[in-house]
Amino acid sequence: MVTTKRGSEGRAKINFEQNFALSRPTQNLELADPVTYMRLHNEAVTTRDPLGVQLYSPNKIDATVAGLNPLVYPATNWMDMLLKKSTLNQRSNLSIAGGGKVATYFVTGSINQDNGILKVDERNNFNSNIKLNSYSLRSNVDVNITNTTQMAVRLYGNFDDYNGPIDGGTGVYTKIINTNPVLFPAFYPADNSNRFTKHILFGNFENGQYINPYADMVKGYKDYSRSLMLAQIELKQDLSKYLFQGLKARLMASTQRRSYFDISRNYNPFYYNVSSYDNATNNYTLQALNPTAGSETLSYAEGDKQVSTASYMETALNYDHTFNEKHAVSGLVVGILRNELTANAGSLQASLPFRNLGFSGRASYGYDKRYTAEVNFGYNGSERFSEDKRFGFFPSAGVAWNVSNEKFWTGMSKIISSLKLRATYGIIGNDAIGSAADRFFYLSNVNLNDAGRGFVFGQNFDTNRSGVSVTRYDNTDITWERSKRINFGMDVQVKEFTINMDYSKDDTDHILMDRAFIPTTMGLTAPVRANVGAAKSRAFETSINYSHSFTNSLYISLMGNFTYANNSYAKVEEPEI
Repeated sequence: MVTTKRGSEGRAKINFEQNFALSRPTQNLELADPVTYMRLHNEAVTTRDPLGVQLYSPNKIDATVAGLNPLVYPATNWMDMLLKKSTLNQRSNLSIAGGGKVATYFVTGSINQDNGILKVDERNNFNSNIKLNSYSLRSNVDVNITNTTQMAVRLYGNFDDYNGPIDGGTGVYTKIINTNPVLFPAFYPADNSNRFTKHILFGNFENGQYINPYADMVKGYKDYSRSLMLAQIELKQDLSKYLFQGLKARLMASTQRRSYFDISRNYNPFYYNVSSYDNATNNYTLQALNPTAGSETLSYAEGDKQVSTASYMETALNYDHTFNEKHAVSGLVVGILRNELTANAGSLQASLPFRNLGFSGRASYGYDKRYTAEVNFGYNGSERFSEDKRFGFFPSAGVAWNVSNEKFWTGMSKIISSLKLRATYGIIGNDAIGSAADRFFYLSNVNLNDAGRGFVFGQNFDTNRSGVSVTRYDNTDITWERSKRINFGMDVQVKEFTINMDYSKDDTDHILMDRAFIPTTMGLTAPVRANVGAAKSRAFETSINYSHSFTNSLYISLMGNFTYANNSYAKVEEPEI
């Protein structure tokens, strides 16, 4: 169970934090310099075909080495040109906590700003560098309604606003390391024939089909907005005065709302290349590679829109009491109800609410802090199975013996201060089987309007009708996947060493698999599935911790662990060959 900070009785305590962080890549790829790039490319062509045409002539290589006109003989370091060495991020947080005898409160809010390391062209009237602003607000209020009744109200909201390149930072970096450094520069200054051109003259090659990472980075930007809102109310009632000492009841309900949308705006870059060059005057002429495909205005494209909601309700009755200082008895029963709904699910089945219902309990008994026994059960319902197999009962039990609390262990306590032996056995159920599309195994999935299964008829064969296809056959026999697990463990404290050892054995059956013995002559268009698979797992795990405190307040701790696991299929549905 995850808990957050709560207020305490007393005057209001205000805390404000402001952090600044300098962020930079931990590692970058080291790419070959442009001259080495050309020479190795020519060498690669020659080793594969001695008569092959080398892309880079000796004149181009020599001119690049000499550093002649970089627009005609480019040697572009795309990484240095597009990426900064570092960026500045900041975090701000404000919290207020306090309260009185009736109610306490804790309210906190934070603003985080993360910036990218992209260098953008200032000639655009927008900034395509990465900028992520995250805002969060949390409020926890606890109210003592009566001496035995408490209420807690918790609210939380998280909101992200993002601005960045169309393909994201990963896309820009991928293009940088995959772009040729010697075919063209990032952009050209305007030549005489383009002195009145308003758009950027981006470089490219041949028909303009090559990657120009600079053009792709600055041609537009993408915005997205993500929101998460949580609301929870919890009621606790102490029933010790009314029924039994140590009996408590709890009711909790929560709701969750998620939303996301993104929008992209971009223009199509105009690409150019050098069509002629005069060595004597160092003058060049540019040629437009896509004069009709480029644009100077931004286009607009809507991206994903995701809206979902979830609700959860839990009721619990807990009993915990110790009799005569030796007999510790506890019990817990819990009922849960979960409901989830996605607005743009994409299909009829996925648009229906996802629901789970469950009831579970636990009872434990401990005697004199030496012997402990516990039994658990879960009675869970899943919407994926037919009515007669929808609910599954999954029990478990465990025992433990704290040997070091026995009287006969007094003489050993100086060496082995703690020794505990334990064993558990239980059955675990899993309904997350099959694919996400197999939501209802007991219902068939039939497409009554499948054009791929259609037919044509008529005197001139000018009439057509769609056909029928089946992608899943109903199967009312599919049920829970079950795993029987047994575990033996030992916990030992030897002076400054703590040793934990566990051996577990799992036998899983009712694994969902496609039947392999269905003949094709049956004419089925979808696989037939059944709970026919089985698997087994054996594992041993141990951990050793050493800790020691010195007299000068120095503390040292060393930890090590070892795990061995073996998993194998016990039964696989496959042809017997």
